[in-house]
Amino acid sequence: MANITNPHDKFFRTSFSRLDVVRSFIEEVLPKQYRDRINLDSLRLSSSSFIDEELSEHLADLVYHAEYAGEPAKISLLFEHKSYQEDFPELQLLQYMNNAYREERIQKKDKKTKKSTVVIPIVIHHGISAWKKVSMRKQFGNPHEDLLKFLPEFDYLLFSLNDFEDEQIANFKNTFLSTTAMLLKHSRDEKDKLLAIESFLIEKLRLLESYNENDFISAVFYYLHSTSNLTSNEIVIIFTKVSTIVTNIAMTATEQLKEETISNVIRNLIQNGASMELISKSFGLSFQKIEEIIQKMKNSSN
Repeated sequence: MANITNPHDKFFRTSFSRLDVVRSFIEEVLPKQYRDRINLDSLRLSSSSFIDEELSEHLADLVYHAEYAGEPAKISLLFEHKSYQEDFPELQLLQYMNNAYREERIQKKDKKTKKSTVVIPIVIHHGISAWKKVSMRKQFGNPHEDLLKFLPEFDYLLFSLNDFEDEQIANFKNTFLSTTAMLLKHSRDEKDKLLAIESFLIEKLRLLESYNENDFISAVFYYLHSTSNLTSNEIVIIFTKVSTIVTNIAMTATEQLKEETISNVIRNLIQNGASMELISKSFGLSFQKIEEIIQKMKNSSN
């Protein structure tokens, strides 16, 4: 799996890599006919990835295995994070599923069980525009009826967060699912509208602190900083209304962001031949500190 830099993908994976979040999603969001047949006790996150280079810019690959109606099944969580619907997402899903089937064939080639596992694609969308679901058959226009049997046909489950009321999301039993869904839904809101969910955010941050989930609190800060119209100071102010611990997490994240910004500038200066003396005078840093930054840059690139 390639390094994930898109903030939506990264935050989604941070949350949906948690078994408790996916269990809650299944229990509270999936249609009853599927929910009742999934054995939640058998649910587990797969270490396999079925994203190839062509798909890497379109899908954030999360695969869960579970028993379905007593039979092994795969649940594939595929996340679409753009504010518009990509062309032919069905073809992207089909390519993803084919990669999964091919990998399974390789793993089972020496085993007696040759049956392929069913993949259930689940698309979670939070873009501004509505997602228009189109069947695979429609991708081919209106072919002659003799040709219909040659067309691939499958379905996927679509959940657009814009179809969920804020109150419904706020009442999700799982704090991580509720927080993630709300922030994804409002990630492109103007500042005033985003600040309208401040009380929700404060409540969830308090709960996260009570769970000792400092890493997730930090992930919330970075996601808000990367996607919202709020400044670092405005985000910090919200965090200060929670507790001293949460405030310290926000302040630490702010300092790390400043260091990253300085490191990026220094990296560009070094790549363009700037001397240590120039960098030292420009940033008021000692040669030793600059050496430390350069070493961190080398370590991160390895």
